[in-house]
This record gives sequence, structure tokens and C-alpha cells, in this order.
Amino acid sequence: MKKFIVALLLVSLLCVSASAELPKTYKEFKARYQTEGKSIEGAVKLYFEGVFAFMNEETRKEGGKMLRYSLHSEVPIERSTYYATFVERMKDPDYNYAFRSYMRGSKPENDYKMSPDNFEVVYAGKPIKDPGGFLRVQLRSSGADSPRVIWVKKYDDGLWYIINNAATYVQVKEPKTETIRRSHAHDADYDEDEEDDPWAKPSEPVQISADVLMNPAPTSKPSDEEEDDGFDW
Repeated sequence: MKKFIVALLLVSLLCVSASAELPKTYKEFKARYQTEGKSIEGAVKLYFEGVFAFMNEETRKEGGKMLRYSLHSEVPIERSTYYATFVERMKDPDYNYAFRSYMRGSKPENDYKMSPDNFEVVYAGKPIKDPGGFLRVQLRSSGADSPRVIWVKKYDDGLWYIINNAATYVQVKEPKTETIRRSHAHDADYDEDEEDDPWAKPSEPVQISADVLMNPAPTSKPSDEEEDDGFDW
């Protein structure tokens, strides 16, 4: 009997581990979205999974499809001028810590390290209804002094989508190792061969205007229906 219970526990652990991994294909991502996208937190989590999939060159093509679906974009994001900066910053291995800063446990002191296969998005409060008919979701970045806001909307299919994601790739505090490296730039002892690690390699933050951060304007037309906030809090 004990062996049977142990076997069940092992199977359970394996299932949890498998479900925690990033989707490798758009088909897998879309299938999950039909269930997880029914809540705001599920849609936000899947958005970041699409981001991390795109940042990996091996899954970039599929990640682009995931993000197109998550953002409800009518064209591939790689061909969209609206998402040009977003795409550029995801491809830049020296800037990806901005996306990682929203995950629990990541912070400048540990170079925003986190696992793309097992992460939790940190929220700064409940969604706020916007006069335009959208909902503003407040995200907590460990590299920012104030919450970053993204806009979401529930469409006729009953699923939530990210309408404006500009705040997810704006400047955050640089990782500690980058601060140390810059302060010792004159010291050859600090010249090391850096590994191509998309989850830890730091760089100079990229600036974006305060107007985009504080007042990004969603482009989709708002719904006249009262929308549930999607959170079970």
C-alpha cells in the first residue's frame, strides 16, 4: 500500500513539473489559453510565457504566434510597427531583465534571476476600471518604485487579452552585477568572458517616455458590457 501511495505522489509531482514548463508550440499555448485565459491573472501569466518563449531563439517563431494571440493582434507582431520596440527589446539579451523583474523572487541584487518554467507574476493590487471601458492591471516590478500598469479586455469569446503591454518593457533598475562592472570598468581583473545567458546577462536600461508609461492608449474599442475583474481574491 505504501509503495502504491509513493507511486501516486511521484506521478503527481511529474505532472506538476510538466505543466510548469513553458509551452513549446503555439498549439499547446492556444489550448491552454481557452481555459487559463478566462481569468485576468491567467491571461497575464500566459502573456509572459509567450515573452519568455520568444526570447528563446529555439522557440521564437512559436513565441511570436503566442504573443500575437495574447495581444489580440491582427498581424504578426514581428511585422507590426506598433510592437517594433517590444520585439526589439525581447530579442536583446542585454535587456531581458526588464521582463523578469515582475516575477516573485527576482530583484536587482540577484540579477533578476528566475526560472521561465516556474514563475509567479507579482501584482500591486486589484484591477482598476478605466473610463475607456478597459481594466488596468497593476504589476509590481522589483526594479521600479511604483506599479507598472497594463491594459486588458475581455472579448466576445469570454477570454481576456492584453490590450496595451508598453509598461512591461520600460526601464527598471540595473542588476547589481552591472553596477559593479561599470564601477570597475577600468580594472582588467573584471574583464571576463560572459556566457550567453538570456536569464541573467545585464545591460544598460533602455529609456522610454513617461507619457507611454503612465498614459498608454489602448487601440481597441471598449465594450459596453460590465466586465468581471477576473480575480478570485
